Amino acid sequence: MAQKNSQWVPVDALTPKPVLVTGQKPAVNGLTSSWGLQYQVNDNTAYNVDPTDPKYANTTNVLFATDKDGQPMPAQKADGGIDFKEAKEKQDLDGYFKLVTWPVTTNADGTQCKPTASTPEVTTKIYDPQQDSLVGITDDMSTAQKNTNLDAGWAIDTAFYKYDVPRPDDPTITNIQNDTDGSLNASGSVYTGKLDPVVSGECTPSKDATHPNTVTLFGEDPGNPFKEEQGKSSDDLVKSSDSWGFKLGETVCKVDPKSKQGGSWQIQDTNKQYPSPDPGNKYDGYRRYHAWVTESASGFGLTSFFSNIGTAYFVSNENAPDGKLSVTVPHTKNGILPANSVVTFQGSVSPIYTAWSSGGLGMTDSRMAISMKQNTASDWTSLVTTPANTFQRDAAVNTTSPSVTDPTSGSVLKVVKTGASTWSWTLTIPAGRFTGYNGDDETEKYTFQVKMINPLNVPSDPVSTNRTVDMTPTTLTLERYDVFQVAGKAYKYVNGNTRVPETKGTVVHVTWPGNSSTDVVVGNQGSWQATPPEGINQGRFTAQVTSDDAESTDPQSGSFQGGNESAAVSHALEFRPSTSSLPFAGGWPLSVLKILLMLILGLAGFVACLRNRQESRY
Repeated sequence: MAQKNSQWVPVDALTPKPVLVTGQKPAVNGLTSSWGLQYQVNDNTAYNVDPTDPKYANTTNVLFATDKDGQPMPAQKADGGIDFKEAKEKQDLDGYFKLVTWPVTTNADGTQCKPTASTPEVTTKIYDPQQDSLVGITDDMSTAQKNTNLDAGWAIDTAFYKYDVPRPDDPTITNIQNDTDGSLNASGSVYTGKLDPVVSGECTPSKDATHPNTVTLFGEDPGNPFKEEQGKSSDDLVKSSDSWGFKLGETVCKVDPKSKQGGSWQIQDTNKQYPSPDPGNKYDGYRRYHAWVTESASGFGLTSFFSNIGTAYFVSNENAPDGKLSVTVPHTKNGILPANSVVTFQGSVSPIYTAWSSGGLGMTDSRMAISMKQNTASDWTSLVTTPANTFQRDAAVNTTSPSVTDPTSGSVLKVVKTGASTWSWTLTIPAGRFTGYNGDDETEKYTFQVKMINPLNVPSDPVSTNRTVDMTPTTLTLERYDVFQVAGKAYKYVNGNTRVPETKGTVVHVTWPGNSSTDVVVGNQGSWQATPPEGINQGRFTAQVTSDDAESTDPQSGSFQGGNESAAVSHALEFRPSTSSLPFAGGWPLSVLKILLMLILGLAGFVACLRNRQESRY
């Protein structure tokens, strides 16, 4: 028999069926000379010779492979030799041949050996395997039956002709378990929150189920890193045996119809197979893995080359960002918000996971996500999320990462490395993003939030700050402007031309002719009024809200950042008669009033006298 594709098959060009040889004589014990041993060997040995050769005319124990017509088989040479080249090429065999015999043993008198009370171990399977159909193999026989029959025989010799035992196919690593999808990315790595991940992949199963292929997983020894050439040739594989890594476990390559290679495997790295002083798997670290397959069908235990290298980066949850946040709000100047005004949001972070700017081995950095929410709204608005490689561990201090512009919000982020593991950041948000003010102070209140997101896409706890964002100026109107009083209204215009009275307490600063000034506060319904200082009876005055004080003190810095400045209104003071100088208003002298009263009384008396005279005539 011979191997074909690592499976045992009959040799069609020699003995497709077992050849029965008879004529051997039973062995005799008690030989006393080497001549006797040689004589016995001649009698008990079967010879592969042509029985028609005159030299063997009297030899009965002859083995010679012939076809049904008695003609020699193609691989049977006339001199008794075997043409293994012919046998290999005709059947496309592997080149590994095995000669097996199944002895039929009898007693000295020719009777069949059977078990007795003193020899219970004697069975027909041992002494006459032919009786139990344990002789020879056929092409259509199951692998299990072939192995049973081969185990019942005696392998008396082996032969090799251009035999190259094929290595089993290399396995592949396709997945390293994490909390979500553990499939390897394009770089052959995956991020996992587990320090004892399950490594799995594909393999080619053995065609002989009783001799399966076995997958062995290795974890890299940091002191002897993997070498890429280990997967190229057997010489490189042996030479670099010290860099194979730590053996983590082995498992059978199981048949899997969903696998491209036909089989699958999985082995858990229990994080307990790394000898001291290796610290084992740890967060913010990584482990590289590779595997190979060992076959058992040939009996040589050949291994495949190593698989691809799979890398697991062990990721813990991210730390929350620094809670020292600052928000700066722009304000109007002379009633107008400066062009390109932005709200500035600032802080600092110390991400656990940072990238290598040099492109060396290491996990990608965590991301920073910034968002805001108008407190009267229910949803958060994303402002910006940092791209990969923003936080680079080997960047020098004071290095500025490329600025990031969010296309949706228009926000621009700048990040500067300020320490070994600390970055400060500044986000500018276009003023136009703050809409929805309807006159209700609550619609001007916003929450700004920042959080870190680790490479597993798991966010940290967020930190936030609340701020009033008021960029709507006050509009002043004048209703009176004379030397006795100036007065008017203070409004905010929202949603176009809708007027909302300014908040009570807002200060209106009035500058009089001569540059003296008065501060007055806005009252109910946005009204305000001021009395010119004594002695001012002409000239122009100017009224303006220099800061509407809409913004409270920054809760982090404790500093007041001011408010909006209104457009200035100005008018010349007009002279109007004082109401105190008008009659009956208390403005005339008392003597004048008395004269007027006497005149009125006299006139009334005169009218009464005339009326009496007229009545006396009648």
